[in-house]
Amino acid sequence: MHRALESEDIIYAILEHVKYSSTILVNIAMTCSRLAGPALDILWREQPSMVPLIMCLPQDTWEVVNQTINFSREPTPSEWERLRLNASRVRRIIQHKFCDAPFLKLRISGHILQRLFEQFPPATLFPNLSTLNSRVLRESSSDLSLVRQFMSPRLETLLLDVPGHVPTDEVEQFLSALPIEAHGLRQLSISTDHGATAFEVSPNFGNLPKLLTLAIHGVDVCLTRQTIANIQQVRCLHTLTLSLRGTSSDCGGMALELSSLEHLTLSGNSLPQCTHFFHQIITPRLSHISIKYSNPASPIEITVFMEALFTSCQNYGSLKQIHVVGATHSNNGLVIKLSSEIFRPLLKFTGLLSVSFVNIGIYDLDDRFLDDIAFAWPGIQELKFSTNRRTSSNVTFAAMVSMASRCRSLEDLHLTVDASQSTTLPRTQDGTETLWPTQSALWRLNLGYSQVSEVARVPHILGDVFPILLDIIWDPEIGGFGIDVIMQDSFLELAWDQPSVIQNLINHSNNFDSGVEEEDDGGELEEVYSDDEGESGEAYSDDEGESEEVNSDDEGESEEDSDDEGESEEVDLDDEGESEEDSDDGVWM
Repeated sequence: MHRALESEDIIYAILEHVKYSSTILVNIAMTCSRLAGPALDILWREQPSMVPLIMCLPQDTWEVVNQTINFSREPTPSEWERLRLNASRVRRIIQHKFCDAPFLKLRISGHILQRLFEQFPPATLFPNLSTLNSRVLRESSSDLSLVRQFMSPRLETLLLDVPGHVPTDEVEQFLSALPIEAHGLRQLSISTDHGATAFEVSPNFGNLPKLLTLAIHGVDVCLTRQTIANIQQVRCLHTLTLSLRGTSSDCGGMALELSSLEHLTLSGNSLPQCTHFFHQIITPRLSHISIKYSNPASPIEITVFMEALFTSCQNYGSLKQIHVVGATHSNNGLVIKLSSEIFRPLLKFTGLLSVSFVNIGIYDLDDRFLDDIAFAWPGIQELKFSTNRRTSSNVTFAAMVSMASRCRSLEDLHLTVDASQSTTLPRTQDGTETLWPTQSALWRLNLGYSQVSEVARVPHILGDVFPILLDIIWDPEIGGFGIDVIMQDSFLELAWDQPSVIQNLINHSNNFDSGVEEEDDGGELEEVYSDDEGESGEAYSDDEGESEEVNSDDEGESEEDSDDEGESEEVDLDDEGESEEDSDDGVWM
């Protein structure tokens, strides 16, 4: 064996490259005793169910009847020991959203769990457990007392879904015991019946000294002031995710300060629910905001939300990201037109790096607003005004290029523009036409439903000003007749100079989607984990705990497949690529 493999650090670093292949890990474990331990550690460290542990017993000890595993004979002490050894390697018991392993369709009988935990109490069976999703146990037992047996000071992440039949006093007793039995918790997610039932925030959370991330699915907005007061007791809270229920009614009173909060994710049926929450808090350190609501909001409601946000976030330089996702589909053909003035208060947040609005209405922006963006957000990296409704735009192609070229860090832009006329180029002092300065950061551009004509010289200008532009999306149906053929001819003229860009432009002009990306579910905490060394990651949707559910990676959740950022108990956007034709319907102005 090579001397390098005498170091366990090197062995683990190598095995990280094959950690997603159980077959390779098993083969490595069978190679030699030196590699067996590390390979088995990685193979067992994360499990989506208790089933693999039972199935590692000899096959003649268990049988499957009606998708349920039962004992065919009692395991011997040595066979139980084999199971215990594998369980000691498990660090995370958690289900992934897209995991489709066949054994997940199986459940363990209550008798097997009873015999297993008679042999080894859960806290002893899993001495290195740092992350637990209670739903894994719920498939075999809905008893909350079983979950309590897994509590230990080593547990760092708990995703708890309380069955609806569990009495309230039993839930309160469980939560009251957390500061004593699991005082090392850093991340906690709680729901009742998958968030269908409202949950009251316990003041006991303030007794968890290491708690950084809290997600509660099903908060009654009528109780938000008491909820905030209880949350306020968590002194080191960094990330908060709430899904709101009920009808809001502002009751006045002094706003409560959440002094340590940096990431906030709110979801609800209506935008006023989220506005009501912002009216009651002051967040001097808030840097990331994700909002999601399912019912259309009027321009007045959106304006009030912007004002509440402006009042709550008093440190204008701290806010780095704001993502807002509205109704996926328009209701009753209602057209919600949103002028630049509605978004203008955001210009005061000069530290913004990511601004994304998806499906909240039709954006009636203008060139002056884009010009102001370049001054207000010089470090902007992502800017998206996305809609699933076909519409024209008052923003000229020239204004978009001017803004993007001055935002030197802008990488991702989604904006519908008017490129139906000849593009007005900037001029030098002697009156000579010139191009905008080259911007070498923009690599993705979504032109949505932009009107484009050949005289605008769109491909020529994009190719010269944005040399690394690799991905462009554009729906040409609104642009007039013959656009595909005309534009492809222009693309081919540039092919010798920008081959990668031009090929992408041609591909997208023949295979368009709606231009509306999918937003991470900002309303719920994604499955979050602690790393192998016990450090706490932030709450986002990646499997290794990078932080939408928090955040959507990808902080906060971008509209691109997030997903993720989030976990878990997500509410996905359905068919965001679909759109509806505008008609002579009512218009909110």
